[in-house]
Amino acid sequence: MVFLAAALAYGQTGRDPAAVLEQARTRLQAMAQNLENYVCIETVDRSYYQPAPPPRELPAQPVPQPACDSPSGAGRQEQLTSTDRVRLEVTISQGGELHSWPGATRFDERNVDELIRNGPVSTGSFGGFLNIVFGQPGVAFQYKGEQSVNGKTLYEYGYRVPLAASRFEIKTAAAWSPTAYEGEFRIDPQSLELASLIVRTVEPPPGAAFCQAAATLDYRSVHIGDSDVLLPRQSQLEIQLKNGPETRNVTTFANCREYRAESEIVFDEPAGADSNTPQSGGRGRVAVPLGLPVTLALDGPIDTATAAAGDPVAAKVVKAVRRPNSPGELIPAGAVVRGRIRRVEHHLLPTPYFRVVLAFNRVDVQGVVSPFVVRSEPGKELVKKLGASLELRDTGIFYWGVGTFLFPSNKSSMAIPAGFESKWFTLATGGR
Repeated sequence: MVFLAAALAYGQTGRDPAAVLEQARTRLQAMAQNLENYVCIETVDRSYYQPAPPPRELPAQPVPQPACDSPSGAGRQEQLTSTDRVRLEVTISQGGELHSWPGATRFDERNVDELIRNGPVSTGSFGGFLNIVFGQPGVAFQYKGEQSVNGKTLYEYGYRVPLAASRFEIKTAAAWSPTAYEGEFRIDPQSLELASLIVRTVEPPPGAAFCQAAATLDYRSVHIGDSDVLLPRQSQLEIQLKNGPETRNVTTFANCREYRAESEIVFDEPAGADSNTPQSGGRGRVAVPLGLPVTLALDGPIDTATAAAGDPVAAKVVKAVRRPNSPGELIPAGAVVRGRIRRVEHHLLPTPYFRVVLAFNRVDVQGVVSPFVVRSEPGKELVKKLGASLELRDTGIFYWGVGTFLFPSNKSSMAIPAGFESKWFTLATGGR
């Protein structure tokens, strides 16, 4: 550890800043390692902004592109263009974060961007930053003085993590970009608790799609089981892109619980597979041909104010599904199909609408679970009117097995009611 004292005076607390930092680092390293025993639900609300156009009374001029060495948003007027939300479960393993879909039986060792395939994602908020900032050699610290926050005196420190020690990676385009970073954190000199941590990228790596990224994490102590655990109450990540837009991710953690690693880690799960899918011996599975019409009714409502990509979704088959010119039923009415929400988006410009994308991957017929892949598309006129896109990509390939639903609305949120019926057609699946 490299420590540079900015002041010799100990201030009101009378405690040595270097000693406080050393004691706090030891405590925080132990807490970061202890996070491997816990799992939380991670919800990320993402907002997308673009530079506002010049006033109408002024001659139309090109919007200047922000310089990469300028503060994010400095001197710029922005307008919100869209929002979306994703939800995962997260834990720590061997110093890194592991993710899974909510309710899945297994954690997935793939990068988080292979689960969240659209929009900016990052790692580190749950415990990665604690491991690096307070546990890695080569990090330089500087005492910056006392700060009074809500009537409590806190010590503020600056720090810098070089690229060689950094595991902070951001993905906004086709690849992850590691970057050196720096920032500040505040510690209670009496309790040695971490109150907040700020992370700022120092210089974007070559070829990065962003100019600057900055994250602010607020911490709290949470009692889980028999222990007190340091967890981020909220994390806000702001990314300034080179072509002008800016994104802001607000991450919250909830439903934290003790976790014992009895669950299996998935190494090579096929694209589109769901680790919550029950496995059966295969006898009696349904083989569904391509192009059969299916009417589905939602089991429960989907409220855009709270729903997120990753949430489980279920529906019932309204009418029996049959092969053409065949009296027998492939799938009886009332059979339950299950899958997950793939997107929950609110678009504001140029025309406000909601986009909800669902994907089903299995059907339960009298206790036998079979693969089930279907597609549903909105009308072409509505798509054109809203300027919407039906594209959803999975591992770089156009993902076909989804249903996209568009709802024009000027409201801030809307709910698709339970029982909502929709028309789908089947995609071919194998069976035995």
